[in-house]
Amino acid sequence: MEVGRAVALDASHLRKLQLELLEIYKEFDRICRAAHIPYFMSGGTLLGAVRHHGFVPWDDDMDVEMLRPHYDRFCEVVDEFIDHDRFFFQHTGNDMGYRWVYGKLRRKGTAYVRTGQSVIRQKTGLCIDVFPLDEGYEDWWQSIVNGGCYFCRKILWSPVGARQSASFGKRLLFRTLSLVPRNWALACHRRLAVRAADLPDKTGPRYIMFHSEGDFSGKRYRYERAWFDGTVEMEFEGCKFLAPRGYDGVLRVNYEDSYMEIPPPQDRHGHVYAERIRFSDGEELCAEGGT
Repeated sequence: MEVGRAVALDASHLRKLQLELLEIYKEFDRICRAAHIPYFMSGGTLLGAVRHHGFVPWDDDMDVEMLRPHYDRFCEVVDEFIDHDRFFFQHTGNDMGYRWVYGKLRRKGTAYVRTGQSVIRQKTGLCIDVFPLDEGYEDWWQSIVNGGCYFCRKILWSPVGARQSASFGKRLLFRTLSLVPRNWALACHRRLAVRAADLPDKTGPRYIMFHSEGDFSGKRYRYERAWFDGTVEMEFEGCKFLAPRGYDGVLRVNYEDSYMEIPPPQDRHGHVYAERIRFSDGEELCAEGGT
C-alpha cells in the first residue's frame, strides 16, 4: 500500500495532538470507572507508560484493549455515561459507514481523516482506538481463523485499497472486494473471532487481538491469559490509567525483550498518517501544508 500524501506534524503540533488524545483517553477512563468496566492500556500507550510515564515522545496515537465481553458491555452502556457535548463512541452498530472491527472514541468538533480514507462515508474526529481481545486457539484452527479474519478485514478496507494500492492489479482486486456487503464481512469476522468463546472449554490460555495481524501462525498479538488477570494503575502524563497486571509479558511480545531501550533516530516516528486534521480550537492542517 502507498502511504500517499500526509500531514507533516512539527514538534508543536505533535504535542498538541497528543494532548487532545489525552483528553479523549481521560474521558474513556472516566466512563469505564463509572460503569465498572476494566480496560488495559496497550501498544505504544502502554510502552509510553512504562518507559516514559507518558507519551513516547514521537507517538501520534493512543490505544486501549478490552476483553470481548467488556468491549460489548462498553458498547451497550457508553451512551449512559459519555459527555455527549464533547465526545461520541463510534462502532459498527451506530455508524453504517464505519468499516473497522474495533471502536473509536472521538472528539466532537474535530476532524482526523486517515490518508486515503476520505472515500469512506463515516463520521470523523480525533480519536483513540478501542480494541477487543478474543479467545485464542491452541491448534491448527488458529491459522484458519487468522486467514479468515484477515480476508474479512481486507474486504472492509477495500474502498481504500481500490485507490491507495500501488499496482493496477491490486487496485482491481480491491475494487472487486468492495462489492462484498460490509455487513457480511463484519458478521463473518465476528463469528470467526469469537468462535473460541463458544467452545466447551472457555478458559483457553491465550488472548488474540484481530486474529490476523503478523503471520498466520498468530505469534504477534498472542497474549497469555494470566497477563490480563487483573489491572494495575500506571502514571501517564500526570494521570492514572489501567494496565494489564502482566504488562511486561505483553510488551515483550509486541516490542521484544529490549522494549526499555530507546530506538535509533531513524525509528523514532509515528505510524499514523492523516491527510487532514482539525483540532478542537479550530486549527486545521492538511496534506498540502495549509492551515
